[in-house]
Amino acid sequence: MLTAEILQSSTASPLYTRMDPGLIRERVSSRSCWGDDCWIFDNPLPGAQYNEAAIVWNFGLPDGRRLTDPVHHDLLDWLRRFIWSLFTVGGNRRKPLGPGSAGQLNTGLRVFVIWMVKNNFRMPSELGSSALAAYWNDMAEALADDNESGVSTTQAISRLRIPILLWQQRKILATAGIASMPATPWDGRTIKSLAADLATKSLGWIKPLPDEVAIPILNKAAWFLGPPADDVIRLHQKCVSARDRSPGRHKNGPGTQRTARYQRQRLVAESFEFSWLPGETSPWHGSLHDIRTSRCGRKPVVGCLRSLIHAVREAAVITIQAGTGMRISEICGLPAGMDPLTGLPSCVRIDLSSTGLNEIFIVRTVLTKTEETPREVEWVIGMRPVGSTDTPLPVRALIVLNVLFAHYRTLSGINRLLITFPHGGLSMSGTTIAVMKSMNLRRNIKHFVGNWVSLSHLPDQSAHPVDDNDLVQYRETRGRCIKTHQLRKLYANFALSVDPTLLPALQMHFHHLSQAMTEEGYWGRNPLQIEPLSTVQRQQTNLLMFEMATGRSLVAGRMGEQLEQHIAELSARLRGQSITEGWKTTQRFVNEYDLRLWFAPHGNCLPMVPESMRCHALAGTTSWLNRAPNFATREPSVCAGCACFVIDGRHTGFWIDRYTRNQLAYKQAERLGQAHRFRVIR
Repeated sequence: MLTAEILQSSTASPLYTRMDPGLIRERVSSRSCWGDDCWIFDNPLPGAQYNEAAIVWNFGLPDGRRLTDPVHHDLLDWLRRFIWSLFTVGGNRRKPLGPGSAGQLNTGLRVFVIWMVKNNFRMPSELGSSALAAYWNDMAEALADDNESGVSTTQAISRLRIPILLWQQRKILATAGIASMPATPWDGRTIKSLAADLATKSLGWIKPLPDEVAIPILNKAAWFLGPPADDVIRLHQKCVSARDRSPGRHKNGPGTQRTARYQRQRLVAESFEFSWLPGETSPWHGSLHDIRTSRCGRKPVVGCLRSLIHAVREAAVITIQAGTGMRISEICGLPAGMDPLTGLPSCVRIDLSSTGLNEIFIVRTVLTKTEETPREVEWVIGMRPVGSTDTPLPVRALIVLNVLFAHYRTLSGINRLLITFPHGGLSMSGTTIAVMKSMNLRRNIKHFVGNWVSLSHLPDQSAHPVDDNDLVQYRETRGRCIKTHQLRKLYANFALSVDPTLLPALQMHFHHLSQAMTEEGYWGRNPLQIEPLSTVQRQQTNLLMFEMATGRSLVAGRMGEQLEQHIAELSARLRGQSITEGWKTTQRFVNEYDLRLWFAPHGNCLPMVPESMRCHALAGTTSWLNRAPNFATREPSVCAGCACFVIDGRHTGFWIDRYTRNQLAYKQAERLGQAHRFRVIR
């Protein structure tokens, strides 16, 4: 019998209500019985594959067993009754599901059951409001880990559907002796609004790279864009010229065969001398004549050159993403070409800031995410004082990519900055060259980190951990566990967390970037740039509250004093929890009270008393609705006495530098006999 016929014939005595031993042998479709490891329903949809209407029961669980093992008999029993009831009768005025929708349930069911076992839940009656709140947070984090480029509403719905269906089926399941969930999941919100919210929040759970990991990655990427990139470009151009030059007479013809061309390339590459970098006692790369490694394939010389080309490409992409916050897909959409008049990539233009003191570099790329049709958007990529000839590092990365792949764009006619060619050598055929795919680029960036960045020196735990032994995974995987989405948060994370003496260039780049956004109105014109900063903002708020509650950080400022007085509630919640559990508790606490810091080099603003914000008082914009500072009047002198101001150890560099500069100014005035004019500074 087909599934639909079985459902029709068992209306009087539904299978989910039967308790007799013979139930295990009852058919649920023409291919499956109740006790089988997998239910394959008869799908009436023409052309459908069998797995589109299948429920798998024998999947692995966190305890090392499978759901079909005897120890999980009770859990499996009520799950089977629940799933079959969905196709028998609809709860809460919902129509029964059709057999063809079984496959849509399968993923969500598996995720939900694994979470239940991991957290020691066995029955629906145990899933109260706090349990479902924890499930929500865990799903947000899991979706972020699995989908670094973004989470779709469909993915979120599949994770949230099972608890909602359990509630809708509560009266039906009661007839089978299955106790109901104690309350409506998530206060009765619709699944569409829940899914949209979860998809939006998920990216906030992707943690920025720890400073101990980010610094060597960015340093190596910047290193590659110097003389090593120039060497690789020169070597590649020599190989291309050797392949295309007139070979002279040859006994088997004019010397245009593939083997002859490769031989010319090999001889040129083996004679190439790599540069000696300042302070080094040998070239940065060994002679290709001496290299015979397995990773270079059957053609070691050309294969090694191909690997070096990939390394330069990945170093450039890391620099662009960390310096702009672009998504990988948007970097893949960058157009190619150089402007002969400016010497800059054609996708880059320079605008003057509103003060006329700085030049702002703006890059255009194609946005497809969240858009029905692709459209161009702009990103601030760097800034320099007017009259300076320095090229911001992300702009240098764009120039390198334009020059590196110019030959292949000519062959293929592809007008994209990033292109790829088949594995095994350097393609000289335009038909084998293609636009770089986001998935491949993410994988190659992980390979770059694993091959070129040494993380073996990492300790087990970072200076500001939010997980137990959070650096172990980076050390053991040699950095291949990173997510490129983490690079989007690096510039904000560094500006807030890294000691300025370690990476002053990156901190300066962030301050230039934020100033450019303010001056040119990019906060309003390009909301896509707000998202990575917003998620870092939430995480920095979480980090401050977490470190205060655990006694790892001291704070000052009028708001800091208030926080210390009221942090006891969070401290009580964290008592006895591990670092990982405590971090999740802190996230829920911050979300519950809607706390959000607005950061600056001199300190943070926590606008819990909006009417008392001095920056708004000076601007005449005081209102109880203010949730952010007034950036036009916000400065250290204004913030220092504000009721919303809070500082911690991350801001000491700014205040030490400010003190030193004021002290030097006053001492100089004393020597000139003008100390009376510097009373305020003194």
